[in-house]
Amino acid sequence: MVKKEDIEPQLAQLMDSVPEVEGIAAVDRKKKKVIVAQTITDMDHEGIAKNAIATVDSSSQLGGSIEKGNVTELSLKAIEGYCVLVASDDVILIVLTGADAASSVGLILRNLRVILDKL
Repeated sequence: MVKKEDIEPQLAQLMDSVPEVEGIAAVDRKKKKVIVAQTITDMDHEGIAKNAIATVDSSSQLGGSIEKGNVTELSLKAIEGYCVLVASDDVILIVLTGADAASSVGLILRNLRVILDKL
């Protein structure tokens, strides 16, 4: 199990180093609970966690259907920004950004992979 004190400093550093980041979270997939979350505006962190789990699970079903396996990364572009997800069997790391983050999405994915590998 990932502990808040192990993940929070790494996610906070990512939030500080990439100006377009508007929120970060780590979600326990098995317990379906937020481990840690911080957003610059008031958001429903539990709702985000629930939907992130459902999105990764649904996308992994698609991955199975196309014989490519479980999904480990997702980058979603919405009208007003991006949601970047990196997942393992135990945890999903989430970064939310503004619409101006197109050039930073690759950097964010790379940093999330590094963080996830350390857990």
